[in-house]
Amino acid sequence: MARQARLAFVALALVSCGRPEPQREGNPSAAPSPLLPASTARPKPTAPEWMATLPAAKPTVVAGAEAWVTLLQAGGELAEVAVVRVDSVGDGVLSVIDKTGQRTDGVPAALAHPIGDKRNLREGTLALFYTWTTPSWIGRVSHAVNHDELRVRYDWAGTTRETPVDHAEPLRGGITPLAFVAFRMGGSTSMGQIVALDAARAWVLTGSGHVELRPRGELEALELHGKDLSVGQAVRAYRWGTGFERGTVAKVLEPGIRYEIAFGPNQPAVAHFVGALVAL
Repeated sequence: MARQARLAFVALALVSCGRPEPQREGNPSAAPSPLLPASTARPKPTAPEWMATLPAAKPTVVAGAEAWVTLLQAGGELAEVAVVRVDSVGDGVLSVIDKTGQRTDGVPAALAHPIGDKRNLREGTLALFYTWTTPSWIGRVSHAVNHDELRVRYDWAGTTRETPVDHAEPLRGGITPLAFVAFRMGGSTSMGQIVALDAARAWVLTGSGHVELRPRGELEALELHGKDLSVGQAVRAYRWGTGFERGTVAKVLEPGIRYEIAFGPNQPAVAHFVGALVAL
């Protein structure tokens, strides 16, 4: 079922308390579905303009491996980042099979990136994770024991949920593919995830599911360490629709997970997930 929007921030997110619930079928608390042995071809959506600007790139992933890939949704305007299996690699493009067995051909190599190492994840780590019901979200690892399924807690439309995951890895920092960054947009500072990069430009996936092309030098790397915050601490808080705003931690709602942020004497305090907060 096509989703009409990817998020409400992150993110950056996307991960805010206002992030809308993904419009997918399935129960996010259920065990992740395995890769299916058979595949069906995904109808090829009309490519948006930003795809024509992607740099020519040599594939950094190999056939048979899992990879992070940005895929277009039905209609071709919205995109999401998912973990897929690389089926074949060609000259600057690849074919991939997603967790539902859908095959997508002609994926630009610039939109595919190797998955990170999850072996060193610890409970409490703020991580980038994926399940077939939740594309590329930020969550806090809640269970990481050898030979057990990895579980994370994450923001779901302003509430905290926990789910087993197909993949999770430490958040990527700096100005690199899959890292979350801040950038100016519509008079405010927005948040997004880099899905492609060259020496001068970055393709950034926003909370609405659209990709924005931005000069690389205009991006701000976000330090999303997920450290516990305390009452009175100054932060930058992200909300989809309003962008980053400076505020102060007014209340710890869930330690290490969710905080109430005050923005001034004449504004109501708002609950935020830790992935949408940058400590000052």
